[in-house]
Amino acid sequence: MGEKRYTVFISSTFEDLKEERKAVQDVILSGGDFPVQMEYFPATDEDQLDFIKPLIDQCDYYVLIIAGRYGTATSDGISYTEKEFQHAVSRDIPILVMLNGDPSSIAAGKSETSKTGKAKLSRFIERAQQGRIRKTWANISELKLAVTQALAHAKKAKPSVGWTRADRLASREALEELNELRRENTKIKDAIGHLEVELALPPIPSAEAPVEVELIPIYDSTSPNEYSTPATIQTSWIGAFPVFASNLVWTTHDWAGEDFISVNIENTCDALGAAFAAEHSPLNTQGWYTISKSTYERLSSYYVEVGLMNDRGTHPFTDSGLRIARRQRISEASNVTSILTSGDISIKTTSPLSGEEIPF
Repeated sequence: MGEKRYTVFISSTFEDLKEERKAVQDVILSGGDFPVQMEYFPATDEDQLDFIKPLIDQCDYYVLIIAGRYGTATSDGISYTEKEFQHAVSRDIPILVMLNGDPSSIAAGKSETSKTGKAKLSRFIERAQQGRIRKTWANISELKLAVTQALAHAKKAKPSVGWTRADRLASREALEELNELRRENTKIKDAIGHLEVELALPPIPSAEAPVEVELIPIYDSTSPNEYSTPATIQTSWIGAFPVFASNLVWTTHDWAGEDFISVNIENTCDALGAAFAAEHSPLNTQGWYTISKSTYERLSSYYVEVGLMNDRGTHPFTDSGLRIARRQRISEASNVTSILTSGDISIKTTSPLSGEEIPF
């Protein structure tokens, strides 16, 4: 089979890191992969983030370069760079953090000068490096080497879909796939002839089977000197259901004379993150935590399959699902439905960056 190529999104502040972005672009191209960066985005009437998010969704890896600036903030006080990062986190895209390890060498014109800007940058660095591949650099040469090593490691440790040229597929493999398709075609024709098709579906986990939920911190622009810490909880499918049912954000829409439910996934993820976090902290966790879209989809798919949720209609939950949620609230009202397996649920103030480097 031909060698795979990958798409890599380059994210950073722009004016102060033009040379660094060009260097990272060259590293990605020299490795045979495809860089995706704002320098080559076309002029568009779309909001910048609305245009960028689908591009990030299609990338295999995400390289974040951080130096001395936090970047231009949107109306809610969060920079475009951090919003790109948040979106990559929500899509479970492997993130490679390239952090300038010698802040004193950064020119004054390329550094934050205000107290608020410095606090936001420090908090962003703290969050970005939590549990991720992170390399420090002090010059262009070190940055290029760090990106080369990080991408090579990520491709082995976190392989992605990538791209393969159609004309490089081995002929033997192509023939084997063709023969397999022919065999499957024969089976399908035979099944149709008997008016019965049997599909081997994966088994549904038991209601008490454990499931892990990552609690992802959310930045609160009204408190630039504070940040929440990441954590992971373990619960069961059925144990998570009352929390899920109480925090689903949905509305009903009319189309062609019929009512349909519409779930606001982003708001639901935020509500679920806050609710799960609240089980392990006396703090007000509203607005400080979220869960990933993939975690939401995994939970909702399970509840649809076991008959607790509807995949269509005018209400997201079945009658039996609502009844089970009510019963669990009654019987488990004083009990926590999950356990904290890593991290902690806390709100911390900005602290100086540690000099330790996250190993590969």
